[in-house]
Amino acid sequence: MDWLNQLKRESLRKVILRVVLLLALGTAFFVLFGCHKLLGTLSPKTLAELTPETMEGAYVEDDIYFLYTPYVEVEQYRDNVRTGTVGMQYLTDFDEIYYMGLYVHKDSLQEAEALMDASEDFMEGNLAAEQMPVMHVKGTVRLMEEDDQRYYFDLAEGDAELEAVMLPYYLDVGRVGKQTFVTVAVFAAVALICVVLAIFPLVKALTGGYQKQLRRKLSESGDMEAAAERAERFYEAAEPVCGVRMNGEYVFFQEGPNSILLRPWEVAWAYQSTTQHRTNGIPSGKTYAAVLRTMDGKQYTLGMSESQVQTLLGAMETALPGTVLGYSDELAGLYRNNRAFFSQRWEEKAPGCTARK
Repeated sequence: MDWLNQLKRESLRKVILRVVLLLALGTAFFVLFGCHKLLGTLSPKTLAELTPETMEGAYVEDDIYFLYTPYVEVEQYRDNVRTGTVGMQYLTDFDEIYYMGLYVHKDSLQEAEALMDASEDFMEGNLAAEQMPVMHVKGTVRLMEEDDQRYYFDLAEGDAELEAVMLPYYLDVGRVGKQTFVTVAVFAAVALICVVLAIFPLVKALTGGYQKQLRRKLSESGDMEAAAERAERFYEAAEPVCGVRMNGEYVFFQEGPNSILLRPWEVAWAYQSTTQHRTNGIPSGKTYAAVLRTMDGKQYTLGMSESQVQTLLGAMETALPGTVLGYSDELAGLYRNNRAFFSQRWEEKAPGCTARK
């Protein structure tokens, strides 16, 4: 049925902007926060598995046995008052030839300082090798910042041979890329949610999910094929009034991406809704909608201009003679407590209509 395919395309058009924006947002989160680097945490490397050429960006899980000296202390200030140390960088071994840095953040500083103290005691002969603590670390190998490199290479005191074996990288402990594991995991989850929220309406539009109510309505007549042909003829013949097609057989409109098909006598009540918007308590404009209430208690809200709402209500007065038009508290009470009133009105205008399929 060509008209159903046309409705699918219309639903796709309604959701495509949302799909694109969500996919773009999900991709941005995934790329900006390095979420792909989480894959490296599933199969971390040891330092022994790396070379100076392959170490950058590697996610490492290994033991650190010795620290030579700190070369950078990262301090935190608040209102120009020092509040404490939040990070330290230490010189340590990469392998039996090369050195590298170890960047330890606040949550691991106590353990790192204990190892640093033990390393000094060992070098002074006050601690046996078997008494040395071991620091188990996980993190990403990163190229040092320019300022960090300057302090790092100052340790060589101009010794070119020593500088040659000092690699300008540090193992950033507790970090996936530049972020904490929790931060990256949270934004990976957000990115995944964005992608799922994008894929769901896309698949729903492509598979006709937004025409579910329409197909259910057609099936109520018993002969689905005959009802579909009748509805297609209606769709092609009825001129839309502000997006709503109406005749004695059907009422059709799009509520967002959803294709809605009703029988005329199912539309109990219709009226204009006006919403006053305010910014900082100051009126900043109004929006309007046509509200359609059905016999089964459902509500459909069709956003449009005020003049379009009035045009639509005027057309409904002719096309849907049994539908009550206009809002009042009394009508709201009747719709809530005595919906039979609206059915009786339709029966008066079109006897026997409510019994039709």
